[in-house]
Amino acid sequence: MQPPAFSRQVAQRQRGVAALAVTLLLFFAMCLVAAYASRGLIFEQRASTNQYRSAQAFEAAEAGIEWAMAQLNQPQRIDGQCLPSADPADTSFRERYLHARPDSGQLDPTHWMSGTTPVTLQSACVHTAAGWSCECPSNGWPSIALAASDDGRPHPAFAVQFSAEAQPGVVRIISTGCSSADGPCRPGSSRRPDASARVEVLLGLLPGLRVVPTAALTAKGSVDVGTAALGVHNADVASGGITVRTGGNLIGSALRLSTAPGGAAGASASTHDTALAAIDSDHLFAAHFGVEPASWNTHAAVQTIDCRNECSAQVSTAIQGMAANRMVSIRGDARLAGPVTLGSAAQPVLLVVDGTLTLSGDVTLYGLVYASDIRWEYTSGPHAQLHGALVSASTYRGDGAPDLHYDAAVLRALQRHTGSFARVPGSWRDF
Repeated sequence: MQPPAFSRQVAQRQRGVAALAVTLLLFFAMCLVAAYASRGLIFEQRASTNQYRSAQAFEAAEAGIEWAMAQLNQPQRIDGQCLPSADPADTSFRERYLHARPDSGQLDPTHWMSGTTPVTLQSACVHTAAGWSCECPSNGWPSIALAASDDGRPHPAFAVQFSAEAQPGVVRIISTGCSSADGPCRPGSSRRPDASARVEVLLGLLPGLRVVPTAALTAKGSVDVGTAALGVHNADVASGGITVRTGGNLIGSALRLSTAPGGAAGASASTHDTALAAIDSDHLFAAHFGVEPASWNTHAAVQTIDCRNECSAQVSTAIQGMAANRMVSIRGDARLAGPVTLGSAAQPVLLVVDGTLTLSGDVTLYGLVYASDIRWEYTSGPHAQLHGALVSASTYRGDGAPDLHYDAAVLRALQRHTGSFARVPGSWRDF
């Protein structure tokens, strides 16, 4: 007997409701699985973004270390935006942010006063659409531009400051990198960057002059000035008051020598020094500068000049373009004709000539002059003079009568203020 048609319709409807319920349950389960998978994806996206920002901040901090080292090693004047400046009132980055103690050579960071509180002077940079934009103030906080955060570009920033160390010639550099120009990279900002990183490293000064000469005039060979009234003076007691040191003869019938108080001028010259005569030119150079000539020329601050004829104008221009850390290398023979003044007592110069240096007339030099051979010709009046020391890898000759003054303060300034900074191995840390 067949069931009624109505009963068959009800049974079919019930089977349809059950299928719908099962389908809804499966759909709900799929939604839960999708939501869980989406949650994991969102978590990984956030972790990836955090890692990206963290790496960005760390690389910005490393960039700050490299940028500050490059700034320390270049001798040119800079303005408030850390760009080269021709204004004689501007200073170099090194002069602006570090000071060497005259007694010990220890390096101290520059401070400015925020009310009654001393604050270490900082510099800062931010990466904009046009490239890096920097601030190198001589007073106050750096005010780097706040880059637009909605232009689709990353805008990392860094701030750099220095910290004193007990060892002379060593300074700690502290670089803080940020994923944006906020927080510690932009003092005064109320916002915080997504990520920041701090990197520290010790920098040591590789001096341009390692060992100060002990005599006003040093010549590996002989000194022969004939009847010229060459004046050589050394009143510095600490150096022994030595006026002339030679590996050969000292020839001059009208020499004017003066030494430290209480010393005998005639005994102030040290001649026929066998150790000096036996040393070769490269080792003589290394004895004063700590490295061979080729390595010395790799100092970032060295300005190399190649002049075939008279080059006092070129040397003077090069020196005037350097606020400090004045190191000049001349390839081949060179002639400097006066009247010209090179360097000053406050900002002396290291002048190295790998050929014969001929000085003519009234040339005034402040610093150390080192050459393969030296001649000083005709001079007039009292304006031909050197304050510092003169070193020849062979001989000194000439009919000029300059006054060579041993200046210990000038030589110490060259020893403590010239040269290049490099990382001290094993000093890096980011904690």
